[in-house]
Amino acid sequence: MNAVLLAAVVLTAALAAGVLLLLRTRLLARRTTATAYFAAAVACAALAGALAPGDGDAAGARVSAGPLLGSLGLGGQQVPVLVVPNRPGRNLVGVAAAGASAGTDRERLVRGGPRPGSTLTWIPVELPAGPGRVWVSAGGSSAPLAVDTGRAGGNPAPAGLLGADGAECASAAAGAVLGGSAKAPAGCPSDALTEPDAAALRDTVAFLAGRGVRSLALAGDDSPRGRAAAAEVRAAAARAGIAVEAPDASARRPLVVTAGWSGAEAAVRDVEAGRTVAEGTYLAPWLLTAPLLSPSAGQLIPLRYAPNSPAAVEYAAALGARLPGEVPTAAGYEAWRAARGAAGPAPAKLYAAAVLYVPGSGGPSAAGGHHHTASTSWLPSGMIVPVSNLGTT
Repeated sequence: MNAVLLAAVVLTAALAAGVLLLLRTRLLARRTTATAYFAAAVACAALAGALAPGDGDAAGARVSAGPLLGSLGLGGQQVPVLVVPNRPGRNLVGVAAAGASAGTDRERLVRGGPRPGSTLTWIPVELPAGPGRVWVSAGGSSAPLAVDTGRAGGNPAPAGLLGADGAECASAAAGAVLGGSAKAPAGCPSDALTEPDAAALRDTVAFLAGRGVRSLALAGDDSPRGRAAAAEVRAAAARAGIAVEAPDASARRPLVVTAGWSGAEAAVRDVEAGRTVAEGTYLAPWLLTAPLLSPSAGQLIPLRYAPNSPAAVEYAAALGARLPGEVPTAAGYEAWRAARGAAGPAPAKLYAAAVLYVPGSGGPSAAGGHHHTASTSWLPSGMIVPVSNLGTT
């Protein structure tokens, strides 16, 4: 019961007591006094009834507070939980624990799994309108997380959230929340190619042309952003006289990756395994996330900010405080910057991922795996270092 409802109930009770007292003293024999008391009592009772929770219109009056970042005590430790978009219908629940399960029925939880580009365990969960609970199980125990999805009939979850790159979309939502926004971004990063990212891709092709490259391989996907990005790369390559081929093991050429997190993971794993021969793997700017940089594939990435800059470090620290166990991402950082009203991007530089290999650690492939010790570093297994300035196309 909230404070306003409690006050209304107390006031109504006080008025009722007053009526009894006045009946004894016969003051209510006066018509004006009786009318005033009757009107006040009715008003307080109506207010209490309107504010009382119920199964009818009460849920319809609520509006979701947006993506939820919570924490539950599971298996003897606090486990962060992310619910996106926290609206009626299909939601994506991220849990910072391996093998986690989630659902609205404690006896029928759905087991989750890893997603490319992220270190969390992800579970799709259907949520009803209004207040409710999401049960989460991990580490041999389960606990409920209170949610309020707001009224039914609102905007559904973005289509990209429910696809292969849903973790990237959820990361952007988390970044917006960390930046102080009460709402998730309207769509997902894969919905469109931004002009700064398009320019960074053109700059990358120009950099390759300046190094005398005459042929490159391109790995894209069918998302709106992926199609637009591939078109930018092909157009820039055509202007520079560079042929664009499909990735394979027939020739050694630079590999440009414009897919989302899912397609990019497949691309870098193919290079690492030798299924694709690449003279450097050039990732699109949105692929800045440790699990995609850790495989041994010679990754380079054009960025318009330094991962060790004060703002980028501040975002990583905020993420580590609220969602420990997850790594910083380009999607999360861009949403965090937008929520804070940060200035636009600076000219791009080309960065390289330098993964450190410690004998006995399992090698670079072990880095960026799922659910390791929490870290706020952009690349816990190494460093991201600038290697060249790029143009301003």
